[in-house]
Formats: sequence, structure tokens, C-alpha cells
Amino acid sequence: MRMKNPCWLLLVSGTLLVVSLRVRADDLSIHDIQFTIDPAGASSLNGAVVNCRGGIVTHKYGGYRPKLTIQDPNFPEGWGAIQVKDGLTGAPLYNQAAVGDWVRLINVEVEEFRGNTILQCYADRAPDIFIISHNNPLPSPIVVTLEEIAAPIVGTLGEYMVANHLAEPYEAMRLRVENVKVIDFGLGKANDNYVLQSENDPNLTCWAADYMNSDIVDKYHPLVVLGRHFCAVEGIIEQYTNFYEGFDYYQLITTATTDFTLPPSVIAGNLNQDCIVNFLDMAILAQYWLRQPCTAETGCSQADFDANGIVDFADLNVLVQNWLLGL
Repeated sequence: MRMKNPCWLLLVSGTLLVVSLRVRADDLSIHDIQFTIDPAGASSLNGAVVNCRGGIVTHKYGGYRPKLTIQDPNFPEGWGAIQVKDGLTGAPLYNQAAVGDWVRLINVEVEEFRGNTILQCYADRAPDIFIISHNNPLPSPIVVTLEEIAAPIVGTLGEYMVANHLAEPYEAMRLRVENVKVIDFGLGKANDNYVLQSENDPNLTCWAADYMNSDIVDKYHPLVVLGRHFCAVEGIIEQYTNFYEGFDYYQLITTATTDFTLPPSVIAGNLNQDCIVNFLDMAILAQYWLRQPCTAETGCSQADFDANGIVDFADLNVLVQNWLLGL
């Protein structure tokens, strides 16, 4: 283990200076590496060997070639995360780092791979990793609409291609989509993608996958079943591009069971189970206002929160107390 983030004290002309070695002048941020105006999303540094001041390790995935996903919280709007693949024998760089560590990388090669800008650790470059700090809080997922990470469109030859690359700034970042349900399975390169559809607009969909999920069973997480409604799904956005195979799509990769938020059954007032108490629930309560007898058979017991046999001001007060609770 190397010395992490050393500081030197220097006396210069009677003045005490603190010199930190955390960031060198030639270090690039993840944003410097990721940002591009190329329509296809390729980095202008493709092929260059760089030093990267790095970010917080948000996920580790073993697989055939172990990889880290790191994110710099200083760039929450985009271009702030990147995957790092450890191609060294025994994956020593991958094994040194833990989730929550802030890592700095030196002598890593910028490479475009299957549509993703990644940092490759090749032995002939003598790559290295420095752990700057431990136990950093992970960056909060960015809430995006399904339009921003839209599912690909089926072409005339059966290919799946995105209409645009609006999702490119979010590459490798943690994202969150809300109020969605599972409507299809078995898509993509490995036939392991599933479709999430907006509960508010059936025309909006995105693709997700669980291959990096620590709680996966076979191809999918156990919670992922046809028709399942989620208040939210979180994950790391990844692109897969292979024009020869007819693929160019983005996928939201879940990493653990905690990435799925099921509808809250305990929030009184969420009558339509859409994950938030709002005017739609008020409209349902109004349908049952003062109806008697209020039983399960008559359908209004769901709005009788205090179970006194009638939907009245006491139930309205419960709904108001939980107003906008949920998402």
C-alpha cells in the first residue's frame, strides 16, 4: 500500500507552506476525459495515456476482466464517471480499491470500447493506482426521464439502434428512473435486457440489465418479473455498440437489491400505488366520500384509513398529512 495523499511542509523566505501531492498539474479529471462533442460519443483523448485524478469507486465487477466504476461528485450534471478495466495479471489495481475509496490513476490508456469511453490498465504502460481516501459517501443517483436514456428503436432489418445519444453525458454515472414497470425480456446482445416502461406515458421506455447485480439469479434479479411496478430503479448507465451485430443501445445496469424500490404499502394515502400521494389519490378518496357501508365489498375500505366504516375528514386528514410523500 502506497503513502496516500502525502503533504510536505516547506519553509520558504520565512513563510510556512503546505504542499499537497494529491493532484498534479498534469492530472486530468474524469470530465476532461469523458466530455466530447462527437455525435457518437468518442473521447478526443482516445488512444492517449493519461493520469486521472479519478473519483469515488461506486462499484466493482469481477467478470472476465475486472473493472471499477468511478465517479467524481464535482460533476453531477454529466461527464462525471468512467469505467476502469484492470488488464494486469491478478488484477492488483482492482483488488486494492474498495467501494467508497477515492482513487487516482496514473499511466492508464483512454480507449473506446463498445461505445464506452474507458480507462484501460495495460502492463506495458506501468499503470498504478493511489488510494486518496476511504469511506467516501457515494454520489447520489441522478434522476432522469426515460426520454434521456430511451430504449433503442427496432429497425427494418431487426437491428436495435438508439435514435440519438442523449444519454452519453451520463455514461458510467449512477442514475435513477421513477414510476416504471417491466414489460418485456430477452433483448440485447446477451438476451438479458428487459424493458422498463413509464407508468405515466406508455410511449416512454428504456432498457435495463442485471449482469453486474450482486444478487442476480440466472439472468435477472428475482424482483424483475413481467408486470412488476417499481417506484424507482437505480443503476449505472452503460452503452453497448456493435454495428456489425446491429446493436447500439444504452442500458441501466443494476448493482444490488437496494437499486429497486417497490411501491410503499405503508404510506397511507397512496391509493393508486403510484409511489406518491398526490391529486390522483385525492380523486379516488373523493369517489368514496361519506359512502356507507364502507367495506371491502363496496370497494371503499382502501380509503377508510382509520377503519371506522366511513370515508370522512379523518381520512382526508391522513392523506393531507402524507401529501407528496413517496418519490
